[in-house]
Amino acid sequence: MRSLVRAGRFLSPYKGLIAGTIVTTILPVMMELTVPRFMRVVIDDGILQSDFQAVWEGALVMFLAAVVGAVATFGQGVFRARLSQALAFDIRNELFAKVMQLSHPDVDQIKTGQLITRLTSDVDVVRMFSSVGVSLALRAALMVVGSMIMLVLSDVRLSLIAWVMLLLTGVVLRWVFVKATPLYAIVQARLAALNVVVQENLSGMSEVRAFVQERAQIARFSDANESLVDQNIKVGRLIAVSMPLIALFTNLGLVGLAWFGGSAVIAEDISLGQLVAFNSYLMVGLTPLLLLSGMLAMFSRATASSVRIWEILDTEPAVKPPVLPPPRDLAGRLEFRNVDFAYTRSGPAAPNGTANGVYAAGHGRRAGEKVLSGLDFTIEAGQTIGLIGATGSGKSTLMYLIPRFYDVQAGSILIDGIDVRDWDLKSLRRAVGLVAQHPALFNRSIRDNIAFGNPDLPAEDVLQVARMAQADAFIEARDDGLAHVVEEAGANLSGGQKQRLAIARALAVDPRILLLDDATSSVDLETEAEIQEAFRDASRGRTTIIVAHRVTSIIDADRILILDEGRVVADGTHAELLIASPIYRELYDSQLG
Repeated sequence: MRSLVRAGRFLSPYKGLIAGTIVTTILPVMMELTVPRFMRVVIDDGILQSDFQAVWEGALVMFLAAVVGAVATFGQGVFRARLSQALAFDIRNELFAKVMQLSHPDVDQIKTGQLITRLTSDVDVVRMFSSVGVSLALRAALMVVGSMIMLVLSDVRLSLIAWVMLLLTGVVLRWVFVKATPLYAIVQARLAALNVVVQENLSGMSEVRAFVQERAQIARFSDANESLVDQNIKVGRLIAVSMPLIALFTNLGLVGLAWFGGSAVIAEDISLGQLVAFNSYLMVGLTPLLLLSGMLAMFSRATASSVRIWEILDTEPAVKPPVLPPPRDLAGRLEFRNVDFAYTRSGPAAPNGTANGVYAAGHGRRAGEKVLSGLDFTIEAGQTIGLIGATGSGKSTLMYLIPRFYDVQAGSILIDGIDVRDWDLKSLRRAVGLVAQHPALFNRSIRDNIAFGNPDLPAEDVLQVARMAQADAFIEARDDGLAHVVEEAGANLSGGQKQRLAIARALAVDPRILLLDDATSSVDLETEAEIQEAFRDASRGRTTIIVAHRVTSIIDADRILILDEGRVVADGTHAELLIASPIYRELYDSQLG
């Protein structure tokens, strides 16, 4: 409940809408409480006295009360809708902004499908509660309190019937709340698990079809769906038990009123009109209780969802920006000093644009097992360095430590003599151009994708970096050129075209350090040669690190580092390594020999 109360801070900018909602909630209740009083007048002063004037006046007042109540209820719906949508808008924006601030280790802990559930379903549950649940709960509370006051004023003895019914109903409602809250937490968790299955299969559709796993994945989805349905049925059973109990208490109250109230009328302790009015007040007070079990279930679900929302909003990024002012302009000299690194959680996706966009923890290594160990080397500003080694040797991990996607567990990484942990994060990352092995493109124009990190880049400069990345030919071949819209995940582009756009995107920020994670893996040899020629021009004056599986991609590098099991086992030029490194010579012979 505390987490739901905390969500109330998002309502503070909307005091006018809150006031409008409260006023339009109170008015209909006041009108409903007015009707029984004038019904007594119609019966006692009109019908029983054969006074048509009293009947007409009482009926007119009840009609006007109904009209005012209807108009106020309409206004309440308008205020409620605007307020709840504003609340959802603000929560969703802040939640998404928080996700964007989280570091890679934080995102590793939460699957993409779960994040989507929190941004959509959980926020919508809170919105629905703020729209329907809160207003109905307020209305119900006002009706119960108002009717109980009127019952006491009408007849203290008969009002005891209502108090007993209210006490019994309160016991049931508390039981529902205690039982429903953990059940709804499980519902939202299972919904998130279902979304994970959907997200994985949509992003991995080609693999599912290539390995003929449609039936297996359908069965997996069905299992997750069945688990969700089973949990929802448990919640449904809880509500199914509570509502008949409340209905039973309400009917018992009416039976008690008929017995004791009827006896009081016969004994002439109260009038018939008073009995009818008392019955109306009793129904006004007890009817909302029939709805409260459903509203309480909504409250329990909203509580569970708000907890999940605040879990994200309260997360402190594992990689924290320094409190120091941004250092001077970056030149690009890199030093790795006895660096150790291990992922704290095994199994996140690779840093190649797939899934969460973070690196697989050592390709199957257990959490905490070192991916990099004792790395100690220096790259001078402006040098081009090639990194090569077997799959899982730590090449991509090494590269992704430079922009501080993760922090090292031991040792340090220095740029221009300053620990990367002391660099202003934005300044650091703006100075680093990154090209992933499988780059993520956005459903926007080609121009917007290239200028993603530098939105104000003029069109002629966009074309210039496209030429440097050998992307200009296929861009200009399209009728709309740079305005051509890239489909979701770059579905209307070839692998090589996506790669070249990613290279152009990195060059568009004019980085001092250029990181290329096997950036030519998806292009043919001819295009690779063209891109390498472009790199020779683009890398002048920049520190460039090229992760590669092909020796041809790094053959002209100033130095080549060979990684094996997270360690640098050889360091030299192409010619030097052919003589000194059996590992490099074997790679060269297998690819070019």
